[in-house]
Amino acid sequence: MITLLHGDHIEASRAELNRLKQEAKEKEIRTIDGRMADASSLIQSLESDSLFGGMAVVVIEQLFGKLGRQLKRIGEYCTLVVRAGGTRDIIIWDDKELGASVVKQLGTAIQVRLFKLPVLIFQFLDSVRPGNTAITVSYFTKLMDTDSAELVFAMLAKRVRQLLTIADGAPPAGLQGWQIARLTTQAKSFTMSELVSV
Repeated sequence: MITLLHGDHIEASRAELNRLKQEAKEKEIRTIDGRMADASSLIQSLESDSLFGGMAVVVIEQLFGKLGRQLKRIGEYCTLVVRAGGTRDIIIWDDKELGASVVKQLGTAIQVRLFKLPVLIFQFLDSVRPGNTAITVSYFTKLMDTDSAELVFAMLAKRVRQLLTIADGAPPAGLQGWQIARLTTQAKSFTMSELVSV
């Protein structure tokens, strides 16, 4: 059986991955760093028998995220995973949401679990600006009921870095046009010294 855990809510997807590993603790667990894997290392890990004669669970981390739009390699890796998925359990974990074409190539017998960051986090981040304290605190209070403080802090730090980059005149890489426009509007609410002191 193939299980796909993906999405930008890394904390939740990691917790689920750890839970699945705990469930499989009686089996041999093979973990593959997909960023370093190639077709031959995948074949070896997916098709070799367990050292102790039992069932093996293969965990592949970040296999597809590194490939971008390399459709031929994505197809090749999907074929390898699907072929091996009939004889052993395979868990694929990625820290980004994989596209529908990748999920489709993994077949219909796959169990897909998408972990998305809650919309409330982005509402909180968008509300951070001078003079908007009441609304920001309201969102923050709601977030503390549903998400960890570490996640909220990490997202806030990332947002401040993005705002500093935009205020410095260079848009952050990897963002869509609408995201840059939204961040630019938010950055104009701050002076550079206010951003640095956040």
